[in-house]
Amino acid sequence: MSSGSLPPIESVTGGSHGVEAGYEQMLGLAARYEQHAGDLVEMAGLGVRVVADGDLLESAVLSPLSFADAEVQVLGATAGTDGLAVRAVGIEADALGVRAVVAAFRASDALSRHVGEAIDHTLGRVVLTGTVTALPALLVAGGVGHACWSSLTPKEQQALEQRLTDGLGALLHEHPGLAQHLLNSGGGLVGSLVPGLGLLDPGDGPVGQPTTNDAARLMALLLGDDTDYSVARVTDVEGGAREVLPESLRALVEQLAATNDLDAGPHTEALHGAIQVQQVGEERYVVYLPGTDDMRPVPSGGLVRDMETNYQLIGGTDSAYGRGIRAAMLHAGLDGKAVTLVGHSQGGMVATSLAADPDFTRHFDVEHVVTAGSPTAQVAQLPDGTHALHLENRGDAVPLLDGEDNPDQPHRTTVLFDDGTHRIVDNHDLDRYAAGAAAAEASGHGSIRDQVARMHYDGYLGSGPSGPVSTYVITR
Repeated sequence: MSSGSLPPIESVTGGSHGVEAGYEQMLGLAARYEQHAGDLVEMAGLGVRVVADGDLLESAVLSPLSFADAEVQVLGATAGTDGLAVRAVGIEADALGVRAVVAAFRASDALSRHVGEAIDHTLGRVVLTGTVTALPALLVAGGVGHACWSSLTPKEQQALEQRLTDGLGALLHEHPGLAQHLLNSGGGLVGSLVPGLGLLDPGDGPVGQPTTNDAARLMALLLGDDTDYSVARVTDVEGGAREVLPESLRALVEQLAATNDLDAGPHTEALHGAIQVQQVGEERYVVYLPGTDDMRPVPSGGLVRDMETNYQLIGGTDSAYGRGIRAAMLHAGLDGKAVTLVGHSQGGMVATSLAADPDFTRHFDVEHVVTAGSPTAQVAQLPDGTHALHLENRGDAVPLLDGEDNPDQPHRTTVLFDDGTHRIVDNHDLDRYAAGAAAAEASGHGSIRDQVARMHYDGYLGSGPSGPVSTYVITR
């Protein structure tokens, strides 16, 4: 992709122009049908009451023929074979038909999801069985491979590593669905390893089977499931988000990138775990939440953005990062204020999780969530007053870690763009997500357009200076 072009948008799901929004519009139409049918029934009853009025009946003797003709006309228009009552029944039947169609579509969607979950769960069990069966051959192959690797020169080893990495990156970029299904099979894999474990069986998957979320909860427990944290405000910080109102989605992601880079330079270890709070209005704030700092499988030390937190978030449990964010926001005076949460990777995971947490939303009015490269499907539902925009880059493995697609909801839009290469790590970079944000905004898609317009209307996007930016460091 040239520097002057924007990456293509591959798909947009959910939002105001998504499938679920269409279902809601169909149900709204059915409700209007039902209201209209009720109005017709009421009008039909009024006609009968008018004809049966005592004063009118007494006056019938003055002109019996005219009265009889009027009575026939009124009763025919209200209760006749083509009258209001019959028309009301037809309109009510139309409303029931619309509701039945929506129910059938939703049932079909649910069945498709459950079948997919069941297949992925079975895949996990098959993978484990096949691995155990082939273990002797794998051990022999591993020994031979190690011997061959040892015979290579350092330069040859480096070249082979590069070829393997490029091959894996190409596979992920060309077939992201395959990686997603493999990740979603984690429930079946762990369910086979730990049969009957109460935390996993029954799980929250199809037919009570464990899912990847259950497997993540188990991993968090094995690592100690630590939620202790400490929060400190840091002043005189160099760099970070600027005191200017983001004018676009791209500018918003670039502000997040500036927060993310606070601990990137030399002598910045003290800023590991930093988040920033930007005041963009008298009662309105943006909170910038960077992603994982410690990628080691078994974390240690005081870094709060580690793999344990990732397992906790995918498993849907409390985390030290989330608790620290809440404490920092309370310290910053955001209690009762309107906020937008903007997060990259793990930061987007925790942003979405907090927006769905009633304990969190009792303190903060989360109006918007914007995520970049974050797995968020484990959060099944956001409050109606919260609007989310999820940016995902094709070839980025991180958004696939939840093992499934994001829910299609009228106030939740997922944008998949293609700025991916064969370099897996590069695909997760915030520079690529800044380009993806610009491409999303330029696409003119209805769901994106409505989301961005709402952010402008609510005062989170605009022009000119903003209020101060505060920095907080969260550690274990």
